[in-house]
Amino acid sequence: MLPSGEVASFETSADALVTAIRKREITVQDATSHFLTRIAQSNGTIGAVRHTMSEAAMEAAGLWDKRIRSGEGPPPLIGLPVVVKENCDTVGVRCSAGLSFRNDHAPAVDSDITRRLREAGAIILGVSVSDPGAFSVRTPDVTHPVDPALTVGGSSGGSAAALASGFCLGAIGSDTGGSIRIPSACCGTAGLKPTYGAWSKEGVFPLVPSLDHIGPMARTASDVRLIWQALTQPRKSPARTVRKAGFDQNWVAVADPQIREAFARGLDMMQARGIEIVEVTLPDLDEISAMHGQIFIVEAAALHCAQHADDIASYPALARDWFAAARDIKLGTYVDACRKRHAMKLHIDRILGRVDAIVTPTIAVSRASKIGNTLEIAGQAHDYTMALVRMTSLFNHTGHPAVAFPIPDTGDSLSASIQLVGPWHAEAMLLDLAGLLERGA
Repeated sequence: MLPSGEVASFETSADALVTAIRKREITVQDATSHFLTRIAQSNGTIGAVRHTMSEAAMEAAGLWDKRIRSGEGPPPLIGLPVVVKENCDTVGVRCSAGLSFRNDHAPAVDSDITRRLREAGAIILGVSVSDPGAFSVRTPDVTHPVDPALTVGGSSGGSAAALASGFCLGAIGSDTGGSIRIPSACCGTAGLKPTYGAWSKEGVFPLVPSLDHIGPMARTASDVRLIWQALTQPRKSPARTVRKAGFDQNWVAVADPQIREAFARGLDMMQARGIEIVEVTLPDLDEISAMHGQIFIVEAAALHCAQHADDIASYPALARDWFAAARDIKLGTYVDACRKRHAMKLHIDRILGRVDAIVTPTIAVSRASKIGNTLEIAGQAHDYTMALVRMTSLFNHTGHPAVAFPIPDTGDSLSASIQLVGPWHAEAMLLDLAGLLERGA
């Protein structure tokens, strides 16, 4: 085994580690052992990984090393240590989606995303902790690696905390209202909610199918791009770059001062790259919250109360409250919310016909406490969940891709996160720009 110092030089960059393995500067087994050791040493405190797959991971690593020694060309994610959110079926481990009635769910077949990770050469170290059923935005079972008083976000909080803790270099999350992007902002990492349907949800425990997305997470946007590119069928379309970006001052004005300052720096960095910044008018945040809440709880209740009627008592209190509230929402109210969703999608499409990307803060709060029912943003109290999905949930409804990543050199990477939104299937363009900005390039 290589000395820990030699492994450590590759431990913060997925691209650097994969490159080192390709050059045979490090073996897959040595890299895998290093990250498994990190989990063994610190997961007892952080609690980001629900189940570790040490034996299976080392066995897979050994097989890849053997194939590399035989001269076989390595796949694109060779040796990349990853964790998969526990709502994604992964053979060899229990995948409960955080729900007690699924504690014994040991899938016989991998989810589509898990299968493709394995085929691409990634080493699955374990499954990460999810909010029960992916309903919430704080993942309370996971301790923030920087400040235990803060939330790691949710519902993919285990994946983001595992990345921030150095347990892995890649992760998979799911996003129904912001559950990839919110934890990324809370933990100072990066995550992509792709275009709706870009990655198959086969083998993933659903929350709200019309809003559910599966996407990659990593320590940096550049590493997110590596994973995205490796697992996505290339599209035959001309390469695009962001030349003009739009933002809504009303979305920025309601955020905490620290968020506003970080966002202004992000715009300055874009302008320094020659990107034209213009103001646009996005849908009203309160109208988005109302629309999102109505559609979310009606569709969630319809699915879960039908498919898991005998287990509703095992759902978290938040979910049960929403199921009860759904019964009071009239059909006309739900239909009206769907009409508003459609109108908002068309509105975003029109904006993206005039600009290449939309820029917003990822979340509006600079420090999100782990406890409480409300969050204070710029001196105003908001419902905890709606405060965190305030700037992310719209794009689950419109289906547009959105990447979240920290703004550098703000003095505090936590929550100082920017969200780039683009046209359908423009993930590569967004990730290219995010990679440049995060490096200060």
